[in-house]
Formats: sequence, structure tokens, C-alpha cells
Amino acid sequence: MEHPQQQPQQPSQVHLTPRNLRGIAHPLRVQILTSLRTEGPATATTVARRLDLNTGATSYHLRQLAEYGFITEEPSRGGRRERWWRAAHANTVVPDDEVLDGSEGLGSAYLQALGQVWSGALMAAIEATPSLTPEWRDAQDFGDYALTLTPAEAKELAAEIHTLLRRRTSAAAASEAQPPDGAARISFQFQLFPTSEDRHATQPDDME
Repeated sequence: MEHPQQQPQQPSQVHLTPRNLRGIAHPLRVQILTSLRTEGPATATTVARRLDLNTGATSYHLRQLAEYGFITEEPSRGGRRERWWRAAHANTVVPDDEVLDGSEGLGSAYLQALGQVWSGALMAAIEATPSLTPEWRDAQDFGDYALTLTPAEAKELAAEIHTLLRRRTSAAAASEAQPPDGAARISFQFQLFPTSEDRHATQPDDME
């Protein structure tokens, strides 16, 4: 069995810094870390099978993630041949602009890695839609909203969504009951950004 009966308590978040950005600014490392967080501890062989990667590449990226503190080894589950790894945190906090802009391009590389992984997950979900049960096909949702907001309003909206999701995840973590029949892990993605026409909009005071 891949998942242990009881996993060690995870610190809830890891904050990105100029140093540890070096360990995560790569799409395969984002994928591997996501897999360990959502599907539980695994060996390099298991992760490679989950993500359709070769074991050599997976082992290298696992070592890098461990070096920068994103994952930790589980000695009690390991053997002489392969080590078991688990995520060290439940989620990652995207750093502020100062860190993203001042990290030798690593901030941009990290965001691009996120975009690549998230878009890949969306395409995989679309391809898998025909195989879903009728109940999950009805529950699955793809949406897109065009709004006109100030930066403050956009930030408030994002905070409201995060609050709702945290309430859901906290309730699930606090419950000792088994998930109800028919429950499944889901991915809830959302992105909020100015559209291309307004991306470089300036304030009236900035205009000559």
C-alpha cells in the first residue's frame, strides 16, 4: 500500500524565498511536489509511474526538492534499495513581487512552471471527461468570467475565494470520519489577472 495509515502532521505552508525558489522553479518539480501532496508518500519509482517519467529524472528532482526543504524522507518506510519521500508542507505561498522580480528570473520561471502544470492538468481532465460517471460529469465545471474591477476589488475577490477553500480544506482535515461514498479528490484551479487589453493600463496621474 502506498499511503501510510497515519502521516506525520505537515506544516501548513511554505513561503518562497530567493533561495528556495531555486529548488521549485521547474515544471517537473512542481508536478512531483503536487503528486506527493495529493497522492501521498512515494518512492522515485512510484512517482515516475504516476507522472509517466523515467526514474533517473525523478530521483534527481526529488533530491533537489529535498535539498531545498520541500519534501522530506521517511526513513521508517525506506529500505536499502529505495527511499520514500513525503511533502513537507500542505501548500506553497507565492511570494511578493520583490522576491519574484529579484531572483535572477527564477520568479518568472516558477510562475511559468505553475502555468504549464495547471494547463496540463486541465487538458488531462478534459480528455478524461468521457470516462467519468454521470454524477461526476454533472459535477465537473469549467468556467470563465470577465469582470471590471479595481486592483483592490480584485484582491478582495481572490481573498474571498481563498477563504472559502481554506474552510473546506480545514473541515476535511479536522474530520476523523472516512470520506463518504462517492467522494473523490478534486482540483480547484482559478487564476485572476488583467486581460491583454488592460494589462499595461496606467493611472491618469502617471500619464504626461
